Amino acid sequence: MLPTEQDQFLSYNGEVLVFQLSKPRHAEEADDKTMNLCVRRMAFNRDTKLFVQKSSGVFSMHASHSKIEMICSSCTTDSRTGIILPCILMKKKKRNNVKYFVLLLHSSNQFEQSFSFKLDYELKEDIRLFAGPSVLWRHANKLFYISSSSCVVQSAPVQLSSLVWTGEIVGEGTVVLGIRSACLPETEDADGFSVSDRAIWGSEFFGYAIQTQKMLTGTCFMPHAYSRVVSSVYICKTDKLKKQLRISLVAITQKNQLIWFQSGVPKGVCELPYENPRLVKTAVTSSNDLLFVVSFASGSSCVVQRRDSLQVASKWQKVKCVLVDDFIGSGSEQLLLLFKDDSNTDVLSTFKITDLGEVNYASDINYKHDVPAAEGLQENGLLTVRALETRLQAGWTSVRELQQHLGLQKRVILESCRALIDLVEERTHILPNAKEEGLVSLWDDVENPPHSLSKETSLASKVPEHFTEELWQRVVGDSLVVGVKLTESFYL
Repeated sequence: MLPTEQDQFLSYNGEVLVFQLSKPRHAEEADDKTMNLCVRRMAFNRDTKLFVQKSSGVFSMHASHSKIEMICSSCTTDSRTGIILPCILMKKKKRNNVKYFVLLLHSSNQFEQSFSFKLDYELKEDIRLFAGPSVLWRHANKLFYISSSSCVVQSAPVQLSSLVWTGEIVGEGTVVLGIRSACLPETEDADGFSVSDRAIWGSEFFGYAIQTQKMLTGTCFMPHAYSRVVSSVYICKTDKLKKQLRISLVAITQKNQLIWFQSGVPKGVCELPYENPRLVKTAVTSSNDLLFVVSFASGSSCVVQRRDSLQVASKWQKVKCVLVDDFIGSGSEQLLLLFKDDSNTDVLSTFKITDLGEVNYASDINYKHDVPAAEGLQENGLLTVRALETRLQAGWTSVRELQQHLGLQKRVILESCRALIDLVEERTHILPNAKEEGLVSLWDDVENPPHSLSKETSLASKVPEHFTEELWQRVVGDSLVVGVKLTESFYL
């Protein structure tokens, strides 16, 4: 096959899917009316430290006097089965007619056309694939979408200047986070004085739930002041507290910054090493580190680590694509960087797999000459580190349990001292509630029993009010020693 310049890369269950458009090898160009969409499933081999092809598939399309292109690809949920499948949006243009169709790729490498639709214009702005499968896009500052269930293009009742995020939020379904011109209430005059962020900046964030057609407050994502600079967002976590939506997200800005927000409040900022950041995604490594992967228009990429503060941990140039998945089968995520290499026609010839920790594979490392690495030193080191982490967590748990035990022991000793003092001074000692002390009572707790109260009151009336001159206690070994010096007027 003769490959074209269009390639789409997608990670799926630890594999790399490579989509390419090509013409049949046997056909002559003048008479060729067929275009093939080819997919190759590539998996990383830990023995050879290279990507090898596991299987492939082909989808043939009639292309007479038409231009066929791949628009975008993503992994989306098939609403019929609930299974996440690779999905790709295709465009077929013939003169002024533009047709789009969505393909699903099954595990057998068979392509299925989910649905198609026609438009009198071309999709160019903020195109997204999401569950259904469904397609969403922006055109003329309006939001449009179509799903496999309806197969009808629908328009959302919102105006927007840009689309920064699309995804699922629990309890809300598919949500769009966009930026639009500020919609000022009647009490705020755009030409007059106002302290509102929306009036000052002239734009605002808004959320729109596709299924319920419900508007969400933009400030639960970010303050409106950032709407002038934010270009892309990745939402890391969402939950609800007392029916209030709480969101943790990371945003990249036109000022070359990465900002971490929690419940609409900025919690950290990091200066990025390159200009024009375009996309941000996350990865969770084996050490539970949260990495933010940022791609730039220049073909560069960087990773920002979130520990005590946001810091750039690593950066690369001449990057074709960055994918996140468990490529080595370790149970955690790694980054796969595919580099541009004009000297090699193989799309996976120049790569790097890393989690900025124990995992580090690269195509330019000669593992045959590294005897320890060839024998699996890296894999053994990874297992050793995990075992040490497990032991460390178990040790920390034991330390916390010991601290709780010592705290309880201290409270028991103090309470025993109070009880002994009350006994010597013939005072009534009231035991604390067992539940408050985190204990289990071995007898029925009775508060202020009447018979004992009257008896102790009569006894207390017969003795002096103060008869102790000095009282002390010491812990000697496993014993508690208590000393009491009585007044001269008291006789036992």
